[in-house]
Amino acid sequence: MTRAAERLVICGTQGINKIPDGCWYQLVEDTLKPDSVAEPAEDGDGEVWRYRKGEAPAATVAETAKKSETAKTVLPPWLAVDAAPDRAAQRVITPSSVEDDDAARSVATGATELALLRGSLAHRLMQSLPDIAAERRLSAAQDYLARRGDKLTAEEQAQLAEQVMLILEDPRFYECYAPGSRAEVPIVGRLNLNGKTVRISGQIDRLAVTQGSVLIADFKTNRPAPRRIGDVPPVYVRQLALYRAVLAKLYPDRPVRAALVWTEVPDLMELSAEAMDAAVAGITPA
Repeated sequence: MTRAAERLVICGTQGINKIPDGCWYQLVEDTLKPDSVAEPAEDGDGEVWRYRKGEAPAATVAETAKKSETAKTVLPPWLAVDAAPDRAAQRVITPSSVEDDDAARSVATGATELALLRGSLAHRLMQSLPDIAAERRLSAAQDYLARRGDKLTAEEQAQLAEQVMLILEDPRFYECYAPGSRAEVPIVGRLNLNGKTVRISGQIDRLAVTQGSVLIADFKTNRPAPRRIGDVPPVYVRQLALYRAVLAKLYPDRPVRAALVWTEVPDLMELSAEAMDAAVAGITPA
C-alpha cells in the first residue's frame, strides 16, 4: 500500500461464501474506514469509501456526484456495437522445420541419437569457445567434452575438439567470429509468402554485422558433408533463405549473405542470392 504515488484503489470479490475473518480486505477496511467518507462511485454504481489526508475539495465531491448521475442515464456507445470478429492468427514458421518432401524430412530428423549429440556438442563449443582466450580453448573443449560427451569414445571426443579448433583457427571463418559477431541469435519477423503474411521465428547460429554486409552462418555436422551446393538438402537452403529475408528488412542498406559451415570438412559454403530468392519464392504458407 505504500507504493501508490497518487491513488490506491482497494477492492476484492465476494462469492456466496462469507469473507473469512482476518482476511487482507477486512484488515484494510477496519483500519481506514473510521477515517473515511462514503461518496458516490464515479460509475454511478453504489458508494465507495474514500480515505484522504485532509478534507476533500467541494468541487471534487460535486463533480463526483455529477458523474454518477450522468453514468446512470448515458450508456457508452460501444454497448450498442457488435464486437469485431477475431482476426485469424498468423501462421508461425520455424525455418529449421520447413519441409515439404520425404527426402528433406529424412535428412532433417533421421539422424541417430549419437549424431544429434555430436551436433549439439559442436554447436555449444562453437558458441562458447570464441569468448575464451585462444591458448585456453583446446583444454576448455576437452574438459567440456569429457563432462558432456561421455557417450562418445575418447577418440571421437578428440576428433570433435580438433574439428572445432580448425574452424576457429582457419582464416576462412574469421568473419563469423570477428569482433561484434554474436552466437545463437533469436530472430522473429513477418514475411509475405505468396500473398499470405506469416511470422518467422528461429535462431541463427552465428551472426556478424559489419558496415559492409551482414553474414548469417549456420553450422551443420552432417557426415559425410556435401562438397557441392547442388548436394545441399533443400531444407537447409530454405532455412537460411528465410533468415536472410527477415534480416534484409532490418538491414535494407547492405547485402545479407548466408553460409553453411560444415564442421566435418571443415568448409564454409556460401549460398548465392539467386538460390535463396528462389527458395523463398517456392515456399507456400500451406
